[in-house]
Amino acid sequence: MNAENRKAPSAVIVLAAGAGTRMKSATPKVMHAIGGRSMVEHAVAAARDLDPQRLAVVVRHQRDKVAQHILDFDAQVAIVDQDDIPGTGRAVEVGLTASIIPISLMVPCWSPTATYPCFAPKPCAN
Repeated sequence: MNAENRKAPSAVIVLAAGAGTRMKSATPKVMHAIGGRSMVEHAVAAARDLDPQRLAVVVRHQRDKVAQHILDFDAQVAIVDQDDIPGTGRAVEVGLTASIIPISLMVPCWSPTATYPCFAPKPCAN
């Protein structure tokens, strides 16, 4: 499928609920900066490049702080609160409202060209 014929996903969900226990930091894992932007900003930007109809970010650890951080750079994101059941599968489950492409913060500089070439109308910018 070429870029002109690509169909944007109905929704994309960004998984930003992890505690980052191994990082041993008071700052939520998803708010750590890499290349001038937080990990979650990179993930949301990559998701926006797909031009989804809906973009949701699942939060759990330090949810209020993380949610405000996200809304400060993208007020159109739907914040989805993960309940007390931990795990990536559960994060996807609570964020599931339409067909989605999960983006894990385990790969903070993920791009649609790397995994889904049909979604990339132009080369990735670094």
